[in-house]
Amino acid sequence: MKWPLRVAVFAVVVTAAFAGWSGFSWYRTAHSEELTYGTARDEALAGGRELVARLCTLDYHRLDQGLAQWLDASTGPLHDRLARTDDATKKTLVQDATVSTGRVLDAALSELDEHAGTAKLLASVEITAQKDGVAPATKRNRFAAGLVRTGGGWKLSALDELPVGAR
Repeated sequence: MKWPLRVAVFAVVVTAAFAGWSGFSWYRTAHSEELTYGTARDEALAGGRELVARLCTLDYHRLDQGLAQWLDASTGPLHDRLARTDDATKKTLVQDATVSTGRVLDAALSELDEHAGTAKLLASVEITAQKDGVAPATKRNRFAAGLVRTGGGWKLSALDELPVGAR
């Protein structure tokens, strides 16, 4: 075999080996548990932040729409409790004439069970309450939230306010 042919065969073998190794490495990385766990964590955190903000927001002008959004964001015992909102409570909310807006300042997952589809979230939320003719009142609350992955994405199964100074 002549020298140029040997070099060409060697180059083809090295190129094929590199392509095979690159394909294997890509496949292994794309299907690694660390990557899928990280993706699940990011999705649960983003979903949880949005859901907590939604449940801290209510406009008395659009009360039924707001309550429907709460029901859409929840599942399990929390959903059942919200679904039992009676007419007397709705009347009180309308008479209070408040527009509350929740904004998640920071949040983190304290637990994630990817296989069970559950997570626990801690969130710091700024809630601004506005009444006509009165300056807005802003307060900060901390919440512990339970999340459950459903066919429609993550939903809140629990939302509990944490007292200031709680550990």
